[in-house]
Amino acid sequence: MKISIAVPSYNYYQYIESCLKSILEQTYSNFEVLICDGGSNDGSLEIIQKYCKLDNRFSLISESDSGQSNALNFAFSIAEGEIFYFLNSDDILTNKNAFQMAIDSFKSYPKVSIISFDGHYVDSIGTIIKKINLRYHPFDNIDNMKNRTAVIQPATFWKRKVYEDIKFKEKFEYSFDSVFFYQAYLLFNWLEVNESICGYRWHNLNKSGEISYKRVKELSNFEILKFGEYSYRVIYLKIIAKLFLKIEQKSYLPNYFKIVVRLFVNSFSFLTVYKFPSI
Repeated sequence: MKISIAVPSYNYYQYIESCLKSILEQTYSNFEVLICDGGSNDGSLEIIQKYCKLDNRFSLISESDSGQSNALNFAFSIAEGEIFYFLNSDDILTNKNAFQMAIDSFKSYPKVSIISFDGHYVDSIGTIIKKINLRYHPFDNIDNMKNRTAVIQPATFWKRKVYEDIKFKEKFEYSFDSVFFYQAYLLFNWLEVNESICGYRWHNLNKSGEISYKRVKELSNFEILKFGEYSYRVIYLKIIAKLFLKIEQKSYLPNYFKIVVRLFVNSFSFLTVYKFPSI
């Protein structure tokens, strides 16, 4: 079984080499790497080209795109593998047997179409900070996916048919992967494996850590897909989005106001077992 790995890249010179190196060091060898660079000008391209010359399993797709989801859709449209996976250029694989474990799991569970492993947060130099707690709440599980779409993206593999049936929704900038995985959960069998394989790099440029009106507004659009436009969850997020917009418009208000709001919202979400959405 061949694995097609898409690596979206844009000006992550300080991280791209460790990302590609972690792929190259995998013990399972039947894979291709499609590196989608959206016009980096920080030296990333030179590193990518080095790996493409070093190993013919690595290919560079260098052209402008309209965002990460657009780049991934193009890469997977030309992919040859039976198993799909994407690794952001600032993340790494921490287990050299990750690909082998994924293939073994698919072979052991032929009815499963999506497999998720565990992961760790890592710092800017790749040092492990802590394990990612996918299930923070004792009553949370994969069947709660509608209320809390919790997926460790760099630890998740899926079969080609999953992508062909769903694809990434390009109107979503921050949560396109969550939308994809939620829709996949509705249609396909999913397996969670308690084994860490990746490092999710935590730094100040992470989209998922952004606290902004634009991101919360998009999260409300995701909730519309799940619950409908007039659900209390959508109304709740729209109110929070408007609050963030007012904070952003008032230059004299310090940014920590948004941090306090996020802390309150996420704590309340946890207490309600995610009946109210987190941000």
